[in-house]
Amino acid sequence: MSQPGSSTRPEQPQDTTGTDAVSTTAVSGKPDDEPPPADDRRILVVTGLGHKNERHYGPLADVAGETTMVCLDPTGDIESARTVRVPEIGPRIVRVLCLFFLALYEGYRNDYDAVASISLVPYGCYALALKAIYGYPAHLGIIGIDLDHHAEQWYGTVPQWLFRRFDAVSVPGSSHAERLVRFGVPPDRIERLTNAIDVDTYRPPERAVESDYEFVWVGRFSAEKDPLRFVDAVAELEAADREFRAVMVGDGPLRSVVVEELDARGLSDRVDCPGWVDEPLEYYRRSAAFVLTSERDALPLVMLEAMATGLPAIVPPVGSIPDVVTDGENGIVVADREPATVAAAMERCLDEPAFRRSLGAAATAVRDDVSLERASEDWRRILATLER
Repeated sequence: MSQPGSSTRPEQPQDTTGTDAVSTTAVSGKPDDEPPPADDRRILVVTGLGHKNERHYGPLADVAGETTMVCLDPTGDIESARTVRVPEIGPRIVRVLCLFFLALYEGYRNDYDAVASISLVPYGCYALALKAIYGYPAHLGIIGIDLDHHAEQWYGTVPQWLFRRFDAVSVPGSSHAERLVRFGVPPDRIERLTNAIDVDTYRPPERAVESDYEFVWVGRFSAEKDPLRFVDAVAELEAADREFRAVMVGDGPLRSVVVEELDARGLSDRVDCPGWVDEPLEYYRRSAAFVLTSERDALPLVMLEAMATGLPAIVPPVGSIPDVVTDGENGIVVADREPATVAAAMERCLDEPAFRRSLGAAATAVRDDVSLERASEDWRRILATLER
């Protein structure tokens, strides 16, 4: 686990001789590493990330010579990239298929030095198809579902085999790198890709702001984020007759279930549910602590945003979260996801405001390690790995 103010980049295992060891190339990016210089390589991107394109691929476009993005549902243009949009025709499944054929045509009519993708299904699979047809080195950016779901299903040997076909695989942190090595991905093909945020936006307020909420939960109301676990935790606080207010920001298939559960437990006057917001910064700044209840996660963007604005994070040790949050120093890492355990950490923040504030002050150091500039450095290394 990294110390507050230090790099969130994963430490390398001491034993580099076994199959579980990750070499110094894997999840690279130590501060004294010199990134390769900018070049004129032409990169083809296959993406369906929509509003996340700018955050994920903007740093790539800043360092590549030319970036062409074949996009599904783009919500904005990246200034330094050319965008090829999938036509608005038919249901989404038809447009997802059209995305592949547009990428195929783009690869046919222009020469590229590599193809980049994030998420194995379907975009990574499309990248591998372009590699097979045109010989482009292929990149895959791992997201949580790739390893936590697809690789663990009855068909898991197939995605594990596909991981090994990529010339470079990027991960958000050390736990994902170690799992890829166990699946047989060569360590020298594994690189760290920062889950970047706009640190100019997500920063502590210039002057103290009165908190409207003791706790904020932000995310998609879906099974893997487990919003009902947060409801269970605040119910524990209510049962202990604690005074607090909380807010759950977001939308998703479980939102109506959560609202009904809050009503049934008499918590609707304690917990606000404003729904989807384009920018959660307001809620971070109106809150005293951030709570994450995910069953599985990679390195949550909302957690990084909250920490960057000065909130201590109460989190489970899932995914690569322990690379960033050190228990008792810049947040609280709960031993398990039981509601009573989460509620106990929340109670500590209520009972020890000075401790909570010290955690929040230390949490802001994450800004040094999750900037868009740091992501650009990571993309330089990924491009260098693709070139080998």
